Amino acid sequence: MSPSVHRTYHAWTSTVAYTKTAWFDAIGGLESPRHTGGMTKEGHIRRLLRSVPSSASGIPSYLLAHFAKSQLWHASTLLFGFFLTEISRVAPDAMGWILTASLLLNGLVDLALGKWWGQRVDSLGAAYRMQARAAPLICACFLLFCLTPLVWEAARPLWALGTLLGFRASYPLLDVAQNAAPSLLPITARERRGLIAHRNIASGIAGILVCAVAAPLLIQYRDPWGYLLWAAAVASLACASAWRLPRAGGRVAPLRPVLYHATPASVPFSTVLAALAGVTFAGTVFRATEPYYAAFVGHNAALLLWTAIGATVSQPLWLWCRNRWSIEAMLAAAAALSLLSAAVLLGTQRASTASAIAVGLGFGAGSGGLWLMLWSAMADRAAQGNATRHVGAFTCVSKLAQSAAMLLTGQVLALSSYRTALRDPFSLPSLLMVGMLLAIAGICIALALDVAFRRTRSDGRSAPRRPADPRVRVRGRLPG
Repeated sequence: MSPSVHRTYHAWTSTVAYTKTAWFDAIGGLESPRHTGGMTKEGHIRRLLRSVPSSASGIPSYLLAHFAKSQLWHASTLLFGFFLTEISRVAPDAMGWILTASLLLNGLVDLALGKWWGQRVDSLGAAYRMQARAAPLICACFLLFCLTPLVWEAARPLWALGTLLGFRASYPLLDVAQNAAPSLLPITARERRGLIAHRNIASGIAGILVCAVAAPLLIQYRDPWGYLLWAAAVASLACASAWRLPRAGGRVAPLRPVLYHATPASVPFSTVLAALAGVTFAGTVFRATEPYYAAFVGHNAALLLWTAIGATVSQPLWLWCRNRWSIEAMLAAAAALSLLSAAVLLGTQRASTASAIAVGLGFGAGSGGLWLMLWSAMADRAAQGNATRHVGAFTCVSKLAQSAAMLLTGQVLALSSYRTALRDPFSLPSLLMVGMLLAIAGICIALALDVAFRRTRSDGRSAPRRPADPRVRVRGRLPG
């Protein structure tokens, strides 16, 4: 086993071991008897497996499907730009327009499907069936796009545009239904946060695999055939896991809406969407530029890999903090991590592996906390009813922000000799990466100030903690 492969394997196994133990620690397995009633860690795990959705036989299958789907998505957002310009030899500005058009279509379909499915997908079983039906079409379009380098060179931009439009137009059929699932379970807000953190870990592990396997095939080896074989394996897993969901999930009756307990410090859904747009735009620009930085500055995929690791291993810690800290404190911590990453990226040792690890962990952990907070806020609102309508609006805003980000990224790459310019910390593409980290920190600070203002406006007193959602009685049973 080569040293690089051995390091990748060690990082992967360490991440899995950490998240497996830290997950249970974060949700209360190691709390003091004052909070646990004297229960042992094993007792807490057994209680969790009885009450939190991961106990249901359909939820592990759901998380596997989310993991498989996330590999498709991470590859499309992280590597497709680099794949087009460096492997398929498509011009950077054309790359930007191709990805912009496809993401714009994706966002509009998200919004339309979320609205149309509002009263139709009202149970976990219905969401599972939607995913199973959509998976083959999505995976076929994904594989056709991966054939772009093998097409006649003059036809590659049109081929890439056509196949990617097909992928983006069909992806919401899988994505909207799957993202609505946490809001379709009869659970409390705290338990919902736990499930979303669990989802984020599954997605993070998918991101680690993309960065550890697919990214080196493109960045270090420029191997389109190896990438195509990887894509075929990922597409097969996505189909198989989606087809298993209806059988694993059992029959679930429609849920009654869960009462949303607003407090004076609650962030309006419009504010959540505005923060989502800003964070997604900045994060997408940074992540889309990462493969170029890795190829022409670091000469390896360390930055991509450690970003994925940071986002994954931080989830249990963020969940622990969310259940104990104020939102303002969490946002301040996320801002500090982004500022730290920006400072390292401007340093004289920015090309070193140690700098890549520091930047990756800081950006990954900071963005991981933000995603947990934003997704939890959306899921709590979606649990009131019309889950897919809320999810559709949320993901639509995210895709539109990504669309704008890819347009900017393509234009910046087209205007600069990015293969050499990225080595200069004060070149346009390098400063763009730093600027996006600073923007994320600024959004965190602005959101924290907004929450603090809402607290103080309530008669000068801190808002009381939001009571846990009452458990909702449903007809039928949970999956399994």
